[in-house]
Order: sequence, then C-alpha cells, then structure tokens
Amino acid sequence: MNNLLKVVALFSFVFCFVGAKSEVIELDGKQYFVEKPAPGDVLSTKYLFEINHQLYSGRSDYQDIEVFNTVDYGNMLVLDGIVQATEKDEFIYHENICHLPMFYHSNPRKILIIGGGDGGSLRELLKHPIDEVFMVEIDEKVMEISNKYLPTLSNGAFDNEKANVIVGDGKAFIENHKDYFDVIVLDLSDPEGPAEELISESFYADVKEALKDGGVVSVQSESLTVQPELAATINRRLKNVFSSVNVHQIVVPTYEGGIFSITVASDIDLDSVSCDQIEKRYNDLNLDLKYYYPRLHFSSAILPLYLKKLLNETL
Repeated sequence: MNNLLKVVALFSFVFCFVGAKSEVIELDGKQYFVEKPAPGDVLSTKYLFEINHQLYSGRSDYQDIEVFNTVDYGNMLVLDGIVQATEKDEFIYHENICHLPMFYHSNPRKILIIGGGDGGSLRELLKHPIDEVFMVEIDEKVMEISNKYLPTLSNGAFDNEKANVIVGDGKAFIENHKDYFDVIVLDLSDPEGPAEELISESFYADVKEALKDGGVVSVQSESLTVQPELAATINRRLKNVFSSVNVHQIVVPTYEGGIFSITVASDIDLDSVSCDQIEKRYNDLNLDLKYYYPRLHFSSAILPLYLKKLLNETL
C-alpha cells in the first residue's frame, strides 16, 4: 500500500498542526500533508501524503505556494492547499492535455497555453514540429518555484527559442488575439482565485474567436468523481460554444479521486479523426512519451455509463 491515505474519520487521536499554509499531521511518528478539498468537492474523504519535509512555503500576489518532498511521489507542487503536480506522475496529466488536441488537429503550428506555470505543458508541446508557442501565466512566482524545485517538469522548455513566455492575464491576452492559434491548452488550476473567470461561457467564446478555422482547445476539466457538478458545468458550457466536444478520462494517482478529465472542443467533427490518421503522424514524430499513444487517444473517450449520465452525454 502506498502512503496516500484516504481518511474519512476525525483525527481524534492524532497530533495535528498547521504549517505556514497547509495542514500537516503526525501519525505513528510520520508526517502527512493533508490536502484541502478542491472547489466543488462533493466527498468528505481526506487525502494525505506522507512527506519527508517541506521545501518551500510562501505566498505570491495571487495564491499560497508550497512544495513538499513526499515519500512516494517526489517533490510536490501545492497551490492554495491543493496538489497541482508531482515529479512521479505529472506526465499523465501533461501528456494528455497537450497531445490530445495536438493530434486531433491535422497540422498544428501556432499554440497557446493559458496557465501552465510549472512548465510541463510547454515541455510536451515543444516535442511537436510547431512554429511557436505562447505561454501566458499570471503568477510568475509559480514559474520560479516550479523551475527551482521541480525542474524536470519544464526540462529547459522556458529557454526554448520557440517559446514565448508571458507573465500576464490570459483572459486579456485571448481577447486581443483573434483567429491566430491552431491549438489552445487551458492548463489551469482549480476555478477559484486567478482561474475563477476562466471556465465561463463568455471566456470559452473568446477562446473560440482566438482559434483559426479547424482550431482545437483542451481544458483541464476536473475530477469526474470528486467534482462531478463542476465537470458537468464545464462540459455544458463548452457544448454551448463549440459544435464538437469530447471528454477523456485519465487516472492521476495524486489527484483527488484518481479519475480526472481532459475535455477537448472544436468546430471540426472530432469523431471524424481516425486512429490510422493519428498513428501515422505519431509514428513519424517518434515522440518520447510515457502514457499517451493513438489507441489510448480513443479509448480514453469511452466513458462508463454513470459518467456519461453525469455529463449528459448521448447514450
């Protein structure tokens, strides 16, 4: 058993203390970081991660930022008490939020990331033969701390000549760029604080205007088990703006509930893209990946009935 504990009872006999930002408890002589419930969390389950020590604790202009060195997952980035990425399993999230839209598109050349301050999405997108990629992150401190304590996530991507890294408001950037991008990746933290406005229908309409004809957007669309109403809201709003929307499920061990979602939207018929088309490009590119591959691209969009019902999908 790994040291991610799911605790539903009160910690009646456990010594608890609160660090500068997050709660840490001591249990049987070991220390555990206790994750704060995410926005829209419908469960009472507590998620604990055994830690060796805390590497960083501070606050930017926008949010609390912490880094823990964990026993099982290496260094862990935490924003406002919620796990964002770990060295051990970050590739699952980053490969899917990037390669799903990149392979749905037939020839992506100009790319935009909103958020993504840890650099993982930038790293993945630069594996493709693109012309340029813009990354607009509102919180410069997230980039600084991630680059220092989780450098394998960006793996030098911030210094790549094709990367245009901008510290600023992604919403304002989108509004000022019309008909420009082939793929947009919304690599956002949970929708509170700096990301709260970025799941609105009006924002998705601005995203659509920033895409060229045939453009594709991918969205971090939350946990299907822990945040079902929030996931359904994002899905509904995207469907009100785009004609084709596919929800893909992935399993990220350190994200609440495990079953997480990436939603891809476009005005092209996403279901018309074939596995043969994607396999040819995938093999030609010879990408160095750990999780994503063409057959998984399609199988991850096959949801169990209870999740299809949750998202009001057609059965």
